[in-house]
Amino acid sequence: MSIKIKRDTGVMGGATPVALKVNSQLVKKLKNNEEYSISSDEGKVKVKANQWFFGSEEKQIESGSRVNIKINNTALLLYVISLIIVFAGGFTSIIPLSLIGLIGIVITVIYSTKRWFKLEIESIAN
Repeated sequence: MSIKIKRDTGVMGGATPVALKVNSQLVKKLKNNEEYSISSDEGKVKVKANQWFFGSEEKQIESGSRVNIKINNTALLLYVISLIIVFAGGFTSIIPLSLIGLIGIVITVIYSTKRWFKLEIESIAN
């Protein structure tokens, strides 16, 4: 059986390819809305997605599954809010506000190293 993986990251994640790793080995760089099939003799494989230093948690996927790679809206929201706070602090010359925003960006980047993408298992074929 095979596992079908589709990148569905939308506009925010569409700038550069996403590296698809299966069992810790790079197998394909996916463009937005691109689909890739993994054939596996084993019943399960470990799948992970990376883009620069952003990534996803590694998940174990069973044969016959369909997986969608999507942007984690929580990580994206944290990043946007942190950027707004930095810019607001810069425009208003409130240094503590800019500092809070920069700390928020650092926290978001650390959070996003394994949570920028979500691997959603859509269905399992029998």
